[in-house]
Amino acid sequence: MQGINQRWVRTSPYSVRETADRLLAKLAEFPEVMIIADVDQQKVAALSNKIVDEAVCLLFQNTHLVGSLLSSNIDVGFELPIKAFIWKTEDGRVQIRCTDIDYMNDFYHLNGGFGAIDTIFNLLPDWLDHTVSK
Repeated sequence: MQGINQRWVRTSPYSVRETADRLLAKLAEFPEVMIIADVDQQKVAALSNKIVDEAVCLLFQNTHLVGSLLSSNIDVGFELPIKAFIWKTEDGRVQIRCTDIDYMNDFYHLNGGFGAIDTIFNLLPDWLDHTVSK
């Protein structure tokens, strides 16, 4: 994962599904967070007779922050909802990677998105840390 901002990546001691469930449980503590999708990518790949290791993609967004982000630059809607991808690597480690909020802020010139970026910075890294904590 060369060139990836490691702020948004963690290694999990749990299985792919348990890691996803731990993040979903954390997100459920925040009523303003809407879960959009929980996709088992292994099952999706099997639909085309392909075999991949365990992988889950979660899509979610904070309903209180979306308006601030979009009003900063409507083009940022391409990056929403936030994505968390959880997968098993070839060497058996479980990784979780979220949308790179730093990139999103810089690329779309959000200038903090009326405070939304700081709020995300104060929430999302802690949610990832909690997800992978023992």
